[in-house]
Amino acid sequence: MSQQKIQSDAAYTPVSGSPDEENGARKEPASERRRRYMKQVGLFLLTTMGHMNFGMGLSWPNTIASDIQKDNSTLLGTELDLSDWQLDMTSSLVFVGTLPGFLFGGWLVAKLGRRRSMMVVVLPCVVGWSFVAFAYNATMLLLGRFISGMAYALLVVAVRTYLSEVSDTAIRGAAILSAECMKSVGAILIVAIGMLGTWYQIAFFCIAEIIFFGLVVVPFMPESPTYLTVTGKEDEARQVLRRLRGSYFDLETEISQLKKQNERQDGSSGWGVLLKKDIMKKCLIVFGLFGISNFCGTEVIKANAVRILQTSGLSIDSDVSTIIVFVLLLGGNIFQALIVDRIGRKKCLVMSLALLVLAYTILGTYAFIETSAVEEGSDFVGWNWVPTACLMVCAFSSSLGIGPTPWMLAVEYFPTNIRSQVMSVCTFFGSLMSFASLQMYSPLQAALTPAGLYWSYSCFAVIGIIYTLTIVQDTTGQKVG
Repeated sequence: MSQQKIQSDAAYTPVSGSPDEENGARKEPASERRRRYMKQVGLFLLTTMGHMNFGMGLSWPNTIASDIQKDNSTLLGTELDLSDWQLDMTSSLVFVGTLPGFLFGGWLVAKLGRRRSMMVVVLPCVVGWSFVAFAYNATMLLLGRFISGMAYALLVVAVRTYLSEVSDTAIRGAAILSAECMKSVGAILIVAIGMLGTWYQIAFFCIAEIIFFGLVVVPFMPESPTYLTVTGKEDEARQVLRRLRGSYFDLETEISQLKKQNERQDGSSGWGVLLKKDIMKKCLIVFGLFGISNFCGTEVIKANAVRILQTSGLSIDSDVSTIIVFVLLLGGNIFQALIVDRIGRKKCLVMSLALLVLAYTILGTYAFIETSAVEEGSDFVGWNWVPTACLMVCAFSSSLGIGPTPWMLAVEYFPTNIRSQVMSVCTFFGSLMSFASLQMYSPLQAALTPAGLYWSYSCFAVIGIIYTLTIVQDTTGQKVG
C-alpha cells in the first residue's frame, strides 16, 4: 500500500517521534523531554491500575482450584462442590462475558469518553466480584465470573484506547504494553495473596482495588486530548496537550492534524465506517493475527502451563510454579515494551513466533519420544527439564510479541472517531478465538496426541511469520490520530 493511500485512509501519518520534529516547534532540550516522558509514564501506571484487576481476575481460578481441595466451605457456611467442567468454566466464562462487553464497550467509550468509561466500569466489576465473594453455590460463582468478563471488556476498550491517545508517538508502543505488564503484575499478586487468604477473601480485595481505581484515581486523570478534539472541545484539548506535551509543543498544528486524520473523504463515521473497504481490510489483518496468536497456544500456555510443568516432573509447589509462569509472561511484556518502539511491531512479532517454532518443535519431539519409550517399557528419567525449559521459553516468547501485539494494532490501525468501535469488534473476535482455543485444547490433544498438538502450534507459528512479513502493516513511529 502506498504512503498516499495510507494517508487518504486517515488511519495514521508517519512522523519521526519528538514534538519539535512532528510539529515544527522550537527545539526541545533532552532534559525536558525526559521530564515529559516520566510524567507520561506516571500517567500510564495510574491508568493501568484497572488492568491489574483484570490480571487478578484471570489468575483467580488458580486460587479457588487450590483452596477447595483443602476446604470447600463458602463465606456463608455452605459447601462448594465444583466439577472439573465447572472449574474450567471459572476461566472460560470470563472470555464469554467479554463478548457482549466488547461490543457495548465500543459504543460506551465513544459516547461517554475514555475517562468516564473507566469510572463506569467500577459498577459491573464490583457486582461481579460480589457474586463471587458471597457465592453459596456454583451457579452464583459462575454468574459472577461472567459479569466480571463483561466489566473487563469495557475496561480493555477504555484503557487501551486512552493509552494510545495520551502518549507521544515515540513511546506509544510501550504505553499500550504497560497494560499487559500491569495485567501480569495483578496475576502474580493474586497468587501471592492467595497463599495468605481464601478465594472469597481475595474477592473482597479485588473489589477494594477496583473501587480505588475508578473512584479515587480516574477522576483526577485528564481526558484524552484526541477525543476532546474530535468531539469539538478544543479548548480543553489544548489544556490537556499542554500538560502532556510541554511548552515546546505546537498545539495548533497537532489539533489541525488530528482533525484532518479523522475526516474521511467519503464522509462516513461511527459504526457505518466498519463496512468501508479500507477499514475492513485492516480489521481482517487484526483478525488474522488474533487467530494465529490463539492457535499457536498463547492462551493455552497461560491456562495449562502449570499443569504441564507439574506433569513433567518439576517438583515444586503449585503456587510457586504459577508465579514462575506469570513472571516469565511479565518478563516478555517488559522486554517488548523496551524494544517495540525501537525495532518495530513486525520484528517483535517475527522474533516471538520464531522462538515459539523452536520451543514447540522440541517440545513435540520430546513428547513423541517419551510416549514411544513408555510404550516400549524404556526408562525415560532425567530429561524432564526439557519440557520445563520449552514451556518457559513459550511463556516468555508469547508475551514478547504475538500475545500483546494484536491488541496493540487493534488500537493503532484506526483514528480517534472510530477507534473504540472498531477496536471492540476486533477484540470481540480475539476473545472468541481465545475461548475456542481453550475449549478445543483437550479434544485436540486427544485427537492429535500431545506431540501432534505441539507440532500443530509450531506450524501455526510458521504461518504467523509468513503472515507478518507479507501482510501486517507496521505502525512504529507513525501518528495514529
